[in-house]
Amino acid sequence: MYIKIILFFSTLLLVNFFFIKFKLLIDDPDESFHKIEKLSGTPLSGGIYIFFCIFIISLLDFEAYFKINFSIFLIIILILGIFSDLKKNFSPKLRIIFQLLIIISLVLINKEILINKTNIEILDVLLKNQSGKFLFTIFCIITLLNGLNFMDGVNGLVTGYIFLILLILNLIMMKSTNNYYYIDLTLVYAVFFIFNIFGKSFLGDNGIYISAILVSFLIINILNVDRSISPIIAVSLLWYPAIENLFTILRRKFKKNFTYLPDKLHLHSLIFKKLDLHFKFIPHKYKNSLTGLIIIFFLIPNFTLTYLFYDKSYQLGYLVVVYIFIYLLSYILLSKNKI
Repeated sequence: MYIKIILFFSTLLLVNFFFIKFKLLIDDPDESFHKIEKLSGTPLSGGIYIFFCIFIISLLDFEAYFKINFSIFLIIILILGIFSDLKKNFSPKLRIIFQLLIIISLVLINKEILINKTNIEILDVLLKNQSGKFLFTIFCIITLLNGLNFMDGVNGLVTGYIFLILLILNLIMMKSTNNYYYIDLTLVYAVFFIFNIFGKSFLGDNGIYISAILVSFLIINILNVDRSISPIIAVSLLWYPAIENLFTILRRKFKKNFTYLPDKLHLHSLIFKKLDLHFKFIPHKYKNSLTGLIIIFFLIPNFTLTYLFYDKSYQLGYLVVVYIFIYLLSYILLSKNKI
């Protein structure tokens, strides 16, 4: 394990060095939320690093969990993410069209990632039909992808979130089957989280896109293989990006704003502004990372209870409802205050 950590750590160092040396995919502090911390020269290396690490894992383990045709789609979504990072004026509508085309093709060719059951009666009626499974799976993946994109704005939030998801999936699989299935990928995100929390690497759209496809595949695959695990763990693990996506769209429509235009009214943005107002002695870049850590810390009980009740749908359902209520209440309180 230690050798793999050193290997992943070295891979990220090399990718970052290459990006900085040749000025490839470097974050523009004037085009992102990171401008408040006056960063420059930070590589958007997440997707490239993750893909190289998957390649390394495959070389070390010939029984790695990704098939060739799935890996091809990882490359395609990675290319779209890179293009999105390079082309700042890339039309959001066109971006979503390309996302949908890739996800539709992915699900058509890899039918094993179709969602078969949710333990939610209304949805399970829909999933009895193959077309229903197809449409629902596409909806879930595109919601996760854009939800993670909305979350991405402060250091450590998305990478820490995905690390916790992978960690809990490993613990659940250990409890259920006595095997760690995705420990290598968990270490990949652990290494990137350390760099990200210190503002040395950003995921970028390329990292967000490939991460969304990976997480979707792993969760759906686990639920389809092990029927002892409640399908509600998917909701319990992923409610945050889902509610961030859907709530943002509804909020912008209510305010009659274009739903595809970026803003700084997400929960993490409001928390940052609160910290910026009351803790002026803390440098902006540290408040950025502190914001991500606050939200991650807030989510730890959610992940812990998900692990404890991984096979109990009702308890997981109540957990999701409670956390969504806390999210909405927190948002209302922060947005009402003049921050």
